[in-house]
Amino acid sequence: MYHYLIVGFGVAGFSFMQQLEENQRSFLVLDNHSQRSSRIAGGMYNPIILKRFTPAWKAAEMLPYSLLQFRKAELKYKSKFIHEIDIYRKLASIEEQNNWSVAMDKPVMRDFMHPVTYEKIDGVEAPYGFGVLKGTGIVNVGKVLDEAIKELQKKDLFLRESFDYDQLILHKDHIEYKGIKAKYLVFAEGYGLTNNPFFNYLPLKGTKGEMLMIRTEAKIPYIVKSAAFLAPDVTTPGQYYVGATYHWTDKSNEPTREARQQLEERLSKLLNKKYEVVLQKAGIRPTVQDRRPLAGKHPVYSQLAVLNGMGTRGVILAPSVAKELFEHLELSIPLSPEISIERFPIKNPV
Repeated sequence: MYHYLIVGFGVAGFSFMQQLEENQRSFLVLDNHSQRSSRIAGGMYNPIILKRFTPAWKAAEMLPYSLLQFRKAELKYKSKFIHEIDIYRKLASIEEQNNWSVAMDKPVMRDFMHPVTYEKIDGVEAPYGFGVLKGTGIVNVGKVLDEAIKELQKKDLFLRESFDYDQLILHKDHIEYKGIKAKYLVFAEGYGLTNNPFFNYLPLKGTKGEMLMIRTEAKIPYIVKSAAFLAPDVTTPGQYYVGATYHWTDKSNEPTREARQQLEERLSKLLNKKYEVVLQKAGIRPTVQDRRPLAGKHPVYSQLAVLNGMGTRGVILAPSVAKELFEHLELSIPLSPEISIERFPIKNPV
């Protein structure tokens, strides 16, 4: 019998797996690769909301632990995942310059925000300068997941298949699935949670996001934010991510012409050099109505747990929320009210 069966292997499933490995708990991972938001999100870590110059919820508090966990992964898999890259927020007016300077003096913000600069960036015009964020960067999440899966497959701890809920048997103190037994089953399915009969009562809305990969001769060493993000592809020199869109009704993983037009229109206001679109990707972000993660045991079946709802800042949130969930399951430490699924009472138990 395993201690845990993990269903889903994006950044949330990976972060929970790290907790199990660090605490010598046996586990098996099952994933069908249907949810791709962790891989297409770009892996940016930034604790500041750049539209309003305000701190994102607990991001600055959780960021050090997140980077620690990904550094541990770098050592384990002998590969580089973390790329420290400053963010340059293009300022659109004197008013934004003033707002940036005011925000810089606030607690938390002063650790990341730096004075306005008029530094020249190849291909980008900024008459009002840039607000500079330091302590930010990109985690190559796709590479992290690929390396982890490769290692798990060597140990026969990873199954590439869809989870069949009808095959799940609930015993008093464990679960059984196609002959596999485990003390706990943790669902980390991303937007796939909406098809989960045990947890689909949770208000996981899902927001479709699309991004472009472009190639250009412009040499841009930073992440530049204006109407869109322009971020270096950490794997291929001369390539950049452009993102991202938000669509609340389309729940498909298929790229759309409308999103490409929208991104190219935004890019035209940022980049004044020629470029070529080499790739377009789409995925559904697991977003919750109150913009907080989802973690905890099922209110009826205590062998089942959920880890989800990381939204747009999964790289920052997932490691800390995974740790909380592990300590809740193993040590009965109460979850923070903000992330506990108890804030959404179940109406009709399965």
